[in-house]
Formats: sequence, C-alpha cells, structure tokens
Amino acid sequence: MNTLVHKFVGQVPEDLENGVVYVSIPFSTVIHKCCCGCGHEVVTPLSRSGWKLTFDGESISLDPSIGNRALPCRSHWRALSASAKMP
Repeated sequence: MNTLVHKFVGQVPEDLENGVVYVSIPFSTVIHKCCCGCGHEVVTPLSRSGWKLTFDGESISLDPSIGNRALPCRSHWRALSASAKMP
C-alpha cells in the first residue's frame, strides 16, 4: 500500500478500512491497518514526548516514523502527507 487517506473521527470505528488513517483528537490517537497488508491494527498514541501529528489543512504527517517490530511483518514506514513511504 503506497497511499493512505486520513479521516478525523471522534471515536475510532470498530472495523478499520484498509488505506485509511483514523485520527481521533479527543483520544490523542491515530490508528490504521498496517501498510504492509498483513491486517494488523497499528495504534499510534500522540503525546508531547512521542508521536506528533501535523495537519496542514489538507494532509497529515506523523513523526517519528512508525515501526512495528513487535508484529510478525516487522514493517516500518513514514506517514508523510497521508502517504506511506516504505523504506
């Protein structure tokens, strides 16, 4: 998966769509299915000392990169302008 779209939500839906990054400001959380296609849910908690979300009015960015070393796929990517870039 090379491209993601973002969706701002109050609460994260129970069933996540592939290719959608859900951003919940009330819960300071970003969640999506793994970009490698394995189907695992990836939860990214936002905080001052952890991941940061940037929204420019059109697209989102997450920093630092997202690594899933605990998942079997061990995928790693950067979410920039709502598109996933696999290293």
